[in-house]
Amino acid sequence: MISVIVAVVALVALGAAAALALSWGLTRIIEARNPPRGRFVNVDGARLHVVDLPSQDGDSAAPTALLLHGANLCLDDMRMALAGVLSKRMRVIIPDRPGQGYSEPGPGPVSSAGYQVKLLRGLVQQLGAGPLIVVGHSFGGLIALRYALDDPDAVAGLVLINPTTHPRPEGLPWFQRLAGVLIGPLATYTLLLPLSLAMLGRLTERMFRPEPAPPDYAQRSRLTLGLTPRRFSASLREYSDLRDQLIGFVPRYGTIATPTVIVAGDADPVVPPKVHAEALAAAMPDAKLVDLAGAGHMAHHAHATAIGYEILRLALARSEPVDSEEQGPDQ
Repeated sequence: MISVIVAVVALVALGAAAALALSWGLTRIIEARNPPRGRFVNVDGARLHVVDLPSQDGDSAAPTALLLHGANLCLDDMRMALAGVLSKRMRVIIPDRPGQGYSEPGPGPVSSAGYQVKLLRGLVQQLGAGPLIVVGHSFGGLIALRYALDDPDAVAGLVLINPTTHPRPEGLPWFQRLAGVLIGPLATYTLLLPLSLAMLGRLTERMFRPEPAPPDYAQRSRLTLGLTPRRFSASLREYSDLRDQLIGFVPRYGTIATPTVIVAGDADPVVPPKVHAEALAAAMPDAKLVDLAGAGHMAHHAHATAIGYEILRLALARSEPVDSEEQGPDQ
């Protein structure tokens, strides 16, 4: 009996080692195919990766757009969606959030929105940018809200796209609770990447449902970077105490005086608008709520023109009028 147990343990260990080696090799291939495209800035012990696009019209008086991507993504998601619309009229800064893309998580708790804002503020200061229109998608929307709470004088406006803002009344769905138990370090560093790559098309469809994903989305957004073990592990840490953070944030939303636009895809199954965007709009009565009929979670792609208009409207409020049809090629 003991020999059988030893044999089973040996087989499991051998399988885990093989999966670990496969995941390591796949990570190296993905990183080689998707090298950094921006510059690196050291902030408080963290090396952050950022793309800094100048305004094409040279208007240095306009605020700077700071674009914050959602979970399991990198800066290329926001860049391919909004950079072409915005950089014609304003400077655009797009970082990999701490722990994602090519940004290091740093020595602090990457799960903390406050810590991420601390690093992002240091990045913005080193780049000499401001004031800001902070644009956040999904989890990036929560970071944007925390930015306005921590440094209101630096934020001229907020644009929140399907933001994560409130705890679900019933708690996390059962599959997320189960994943929190089962997807530990072993699974993250062994099976997750090869299995995710095998289902990449289905994963992309689920991200965008009910709208279609751009046919080249996975390649242009460099989606596979977020599936590599180090980056996915950072995303799991973001989720780890998210509910407690949201409970603490909710009473503070009404104190935000920053001009704010909340964009809600009314068909978003990932961050349901009734729980998040609409509840935030009720807590911030002076905020503008923009409902996008039929839009899903990744609304900033199919509806880039409408969202870009709202960003430019805030940025250029004291300047010339913004053409709602204005758009341009991705940068």
